[in-house]
Amino acid sequence: MAEYGSFSAAAKALYISQSTLSSAIKELEAELGTQLFLRSNRGIQPTPDGEDFLRYAREIVEQSRALERRYRHRRYAPTRFAVSTQRLPFAVRAFQRFMEQLSWNSYDIAIRECPTYTIISDVAAGKSDVGVVALHDQYIPALEKTFEINHVTFTELERLPTYAFLRRSHPLAKRDKVSMAELLQYPFVTYDQEADRSEYTEEVVFHQIAEKTVHVSDRCSKVALVRFTDAFSIGPDLTNSNADAFHSGMGEIVAMPVEEISDSLHVGYLLQKNVAVSAAMAVFLDYLRDDIIVLKKTL
Repeated sequence: MAEYGSFSAAAKALYISQSTLSSAIKELEAELGTQLFLRSNRGIQPTPDGEDFLRYAREIVEQSRALERRYRHRRYAPTRFAVSTQRLPFAVRAFQRFMEQLSWNSYDIAIRECPTYTIISDVAAGKSDVGVVALHDQYIPALEKTFEINHVTFTELERLPTYAFLRRSHPLAKRDKVSMAELLQYPFVTYDQEADRSEYTEEVVFHQIAEKTVHVSDRCSKVALVRFTDAFSIGPDLTNSNADAFHSGMGEIVAMPVEEISDSLHVGYLLQKNVAVSAAMAVFLDYLRDDIIVLKKTL
């Protein structure tokens, strides 16, 4: 009415009769106890109270439209999927294959390489759908308690040996196997973990005995240091090594058995307890199983 200046024009725009609109305005004025519009032969115009009412009404209408837009948009929101993983190349390869087969029109997916405790927290909080971890025999009992407290479950897929990773031109690279004493003559490259949480690392805890330790926070830095220096790394897999079937032609990094290390790593995934496996999770886990099998055969 304020926009059209007359009952007849406003009623026509609203597809209702003039009498229906007039009655509705009178009821509103009676309910509010004030006159909102002045009527005259020249049309209608808002009173001071009417102007005040219109200002608030416009704000409410705009907020209502914004709310509607927000939730209408959510019906078309992208499909989301996230994985948190230790710095394990086979997990990234599985995620890459998962991504290549996606047929969703819209998606928002993520893979996060992070410390083990962060993985547990991500899965527990629902930030990630799946967590990928490699755990040591001796720490499984303690970690099972942590899983229980955080309401996550661990499913083992395979057991993998631990290898030392050296560049191909390393002084020890021609050996069939190496000893810890031989390795410890060289810098040990290890990932940062939170203090007092060595049981969470995917690496054998060399830093407890190594005299030359280099801490890194990401896999790219570790690979670069191993490729271009005499530093060594420990783990089940490292990109660009002969343990990496997808990079075996590069042969930049050699995977070698360590004489004193016989413990295997329990490789598997974490899920939130009592959460059903979605179609996306099932596809990713299938790729993860396949890549772990390929890795084990290559080693």
